[in-house]
Amino acid sequence: MGKFNSLFQPLEVRRCTIPNRIVMTPMGTNFAENTGEMSFLHIDYYEQRAQGGAGLIIVENACVDYPAGSNGTTQLRLDLDSYIPRMFKLTETIHKHDTKIAVQLNHAGASAVAERINMQPVSASNLPNKKGGATPRPLTVEEINSIVESYAKAAKRAQIAGFDAVEIHCGHSYLISQFLSPLTNNRTPELFMKI
Repeated sequence: MGKFNSLFQPLEVRRCTIPNRIVMTPMGTNFAENTGEMSFLHIDYYEQRAQGGAGLIIVENACVDYPAGSNGTTQLRLDLDSYIPRMFKLTETIHKHDTKIAVQLNHAGASAVAERINMQPVSASNLPNKKGGATPRPLTVEEINSIVESYAKAAKRAQIAGFDAVEIHCGHSYLISQFLSPLTNNRTPELFMKI
């Protein structure tokens, strides 16, 4: 094995011991139910990856604020307690294989499609996040604080459902990324100070 010896060694992250350093990163599957619930097909899909030896599986992004934060018709949701039971079934199944599991939390922001969410997409400011994209509505300070709370509540639901960790999605032109980039954020520093 030589230089790859550590690949199969456990990794301690706070109180969580990942059995090896093989990580399945989050990627969309389109297996979620149209309601946003974890499907049994989904559970089988992730179980096969655990059986294959992954030490950590990070489940694809779950919406924290529906419908404004939704990025697709088959996206997982964690914005309501009713999604906890199927998520628990998933974590219970994965843990049987000595694999750790995390879930990615997300808000689509300006990447949401207006016709699908039946409202104007929201973002850091009124700058589209891609060429030809819809012009989003800038979030108010109160709305920003509410979305922050939505992330916290989704993380708590993930904990209750048995996930070992959460990952906050900050890329791919979704809401947090829209706040981080001057290409999609022209808010004034004074407005940021109120948050």
